[in-house]
Amino acid sequence: MRNAVSAISVDDSAIRTRIREDRARFGEIWCPHTAVAAEVWTTMPAELKGSEAWCVVSTASPAKFPEIVEPLIGMRVPIPETLARLFDRPSVFEEIDASLETLKGKLK
Repeated sequence: MRNAVSAISVDDSAIRTRIREDRARFGEIWCPHTAVAAEVWTTMPAELKGSEAWCVVSTASPAKFPEIVEPLIGMRVPIPETLARLFDRPSVFEEIDASLETLKGKLK
């Protein structure tokens, strides 16, 4: 498994920079998670990039993270219609005790 899978850490500063730079360069607006993948690919050594086929997969809409993304790109993030419909729905939740037994009871 270790020969096939690896992990790379990306700090918050690099994430913010990637969101700003890729918006300016490509016109794309990344969510913070997608920016991590884009940063890893961008900083990956050329010999590693050339050894495999790669794709960066967007994991979420940047509209889920307006407080992070909007100040970086200097504009409001467009909200996809499907996400906007979710925001229009009421929140439904129930507070429960922080115990495994209570959770088990609610899941039955």
